[in-house]
Amino acid sequence: ELESAVFQGVEACKELADKYGALVKPDIVFFGESLPKRFFSGLQRDFPKCDLLIVMGTSLAVSPFNQLISMVPPNCPRVLVNRELAGLGLR
Repeated sequence: ELESAVFQGVEACKELADKYGALVKPDIVFFGESLPKRFFSGLQRDFPKCDLLIVMGTSLAVSPFNQLISMVPPNCPRVLVNRELAGLGLR
């Protein structure tokens, strides 16, 4: 029900909030929202030490996620998991 309201827009979400008294947003970032500060601090702290990078649910078409694969050490294996064909070779 929440997923349906999210894709229908703001008014559908407001109606759902009225129905249940409140909504709890999952710990995700919707397209167009700013990434949390912890994303950038983790990027600087963790990526240099990364020994395996798993990227899930992105077509690698939107920044900054399309740049993540180049921010790990050169010898770090990278795995992309996505429902649709994606990757740098598709550009």
